[in-house]
Amino acid sequence: MSRKTLLHKIQLQNERLDLRQAQFILARARSKRVLSRCNPYLIIGVGLLAGVATKALGWRKAYSLAKVGARLYPLITNGVKPNDE
Repeated sequence: MSRKTLLHKIQLQNERLDLRQAQFILARARSKRVLSRCNPYLIIGVGLLAGVATKALGWRKAYSLAKVGARLYPLITNGVKPNDE
């Protein structure tokens, strides 16, 4: 493999990594902003509830329950809109 080809591959990989790093920084900033708006007692309470659920149900069932909850959350927050007929 020629030096030019290797240099080109390295530059492409560097661009991909720069893009991933920018996305990570953006996601981190969003998470930080959202968490700063949350009540600290709410975060502690959710963590405590998650710990109790994991201990009582086992991690697999608690994970499944959390996954279902994450899928239902947008539906609950946005509400179900009736059909306009």
